[in-house]
Amino acid sequence: MHEASLAQGLLRVALESVSAYNREHPEALAGRITSLKLGLGLLSCVEATTFSGCFELLAEGTPAEGARLDIEREPLPCVCGTCNTHFELVQRKFVCPNCGSQDISFTGGHGLTLLGLEVENTNSSNT
Repeated sequence: MHEASLAQGLLRVALESVSAYNREHPEALAGRITSLKLGLGLLSCVEATTFSGCFELLAEGTPAEGARLDIEREPLPCVCGTCNTHFELVQRKFVCPNCGSQDISFTGGHGLTLLGLEVENTNSSNT
């Protein structure tokens, strides 16, 4: 189950990002992570429910405990080898929408990307 190792890596990156921010901005410390926005590639083979459950377990006792995961499926940029149409797939139906050819090429689509995270502000005058 690679979802657990991906969730562990995501948690590490998120916590390191908050820590680095806090070192650079001691006047405006970031607190608890409240949500993470993720892009999930169409070909990633990550089961979102399993991934979310793994993240929830791993985040227990950390500043990310209880954080919401907003997971968006990212479209896959493609080019048709028959008619040279450029298009994006949003479902795993590998056919050109212009000519119906299956001679399409693409790169990427396997990733899980941290697009953003939201944190609580620890400065009580700005909450």
